[in-house]
Amino acid sequence: MFQTVQPKEIFDPRYWQVSDSHPAYWLAQLRKPDWQELLRFLEIKAKSSARKPALASAALERLAFAVCDTRAEAWRSWSLVLGEQARGLVIQFRHSEADWTRGIPEFVRLDRCDALGFVNIASRLVCKVR
Repeated sequence: MFQTVQPKEIFDPRYWQVSDSHPAYWLAQLRKPDWQELLRFLEIKAKSSARKPALASAALERLAFAVCDTRAEAWRSWSLVLGEQARGLVIQFRHSEADWTRGIPEFVRLDRCDALGFVNIASRLVCKVR
């Protein structure tokens, strides 16, 4: 269920994923500030001048991902994270009514009782610290 992702799957065009059922498809939509947010969650210090692939590589070494299309799937995956007594968070990709081609990532901390979105959510990535 949880998958690891290599940086080349995100940044090397030869390995790009075209299926939205693979975590790399969604991770490729993260911007540099999003990777910095993931590193803060992981308590990894990174220079602000670091390039996006370097930030992603540091985060990907410590995370595994599950793609969830529904809230129910996200809660099931989250219960697996809790069952392993691991840390985790959810990245949900919200799209606007006008543009369904790109989701805007939102970080949801279910351990802090943040709410999962109901509307305009393209997908959710449950992230588990390995």
